[in-house]
Amino acid sequence: MDDKKTLSVAGATLLVLIGMAGNSLLARAALSDHAIGATLFTLIRLTSGAAVLAMLSAWRHVPLKSPQANAFWLFLYAAAFSYSYVVLGAAMGALLLFFAVQLTMFVAAARAGDRPTLGHIAGGLLALGGLYVLVALQLHRPAPWAVAGMLAAGLAWGLYSMGGRGVREPLAHTTVNFVYAALAAAGLTLVRLGTRATPSPAPHVAGVLEALLSGAVTSALVYLLWYALLPRLRTVFAATVQLAVPVIVALGGWALLGEPITARLAIAGGLILSGVGLTMRRGAPATARAPKGS
Repeated sequence: MDDKKTLSVAGATLLVLIGMAGNSLLARAALSDHAIGATLFTLIRLTSGAAVLAMLSAWRHVPLKSPQANAFWLFLYAAAFSYSYVVLGAAMGALLLFFAVQLTMFVAAARAGDRPTLGHIAGGLLALGGLYVLVALQLHRPAPWAVAGMLAAGLAWGLYSMGGRGVREPLAHTTVNFVYAALAAAGLTLVRLGTRATPSPAPHVAGVLEALLSGAVTSALVYLLWYALLPRLRTVFAATVQLAVPVIVALGGWALLGEPITARLAIAGGLILSGVGLTMRRGAPATARAPKGS
């Protein structure tokens, strides 16, 4: 890969990480303030994302693919993420989510024959340690079901990411994933309405707008870019680099909300970036091991 392509991939990866951080901020703002319920947030997020991608596919005359397991992983991630963040604090949620993502992708890579080296493993552990330093002082004893839910969200996102490794037409696959995940969210909404004894309160306008922005921009477009990038990234790097998202969230709080940059944030950021750097060491090319997609 020449220098221009390397810079292009690096820039696109940074955009994905910023988008993921923005997505977390939007979800936590809507759910922690109870501006909208978790079920409706999930439905609006996935439906708005599906609408944007369907319009983009129609504009570019891209035929859709048959639904695959990735649509289920996307739905499971989105639903478990939303319900867990109603209870979990931002710090604990980030720790659980990205731990599960990294572990899932490392195991999947090893099973596929893309075995991480000791340097890659050390890099992953170093970055995970940095994440723990970042959130350690904010941890509290959470509800067990919320812990299980966020771990399930991380597992699902890891599997969804692995499913994009061999995709040759990211727009077609991402669109169909969102369409079927939105249909599953609609089914979940009907089930919740049928089993609820009392009607839920109407959502606030702010919560609806945050769900729409989360779905249309920081989910649909960012996940499309992620699927386009994945075949060009080593699995261990793709897993570990996502641990930088909480650091970006913290930097966003400093830039947008005036929150201070602390020594703990600086140490944690250094550990995470050092760990990501270790996982960038080249082995066999990632594209050589990626399975062929339709």
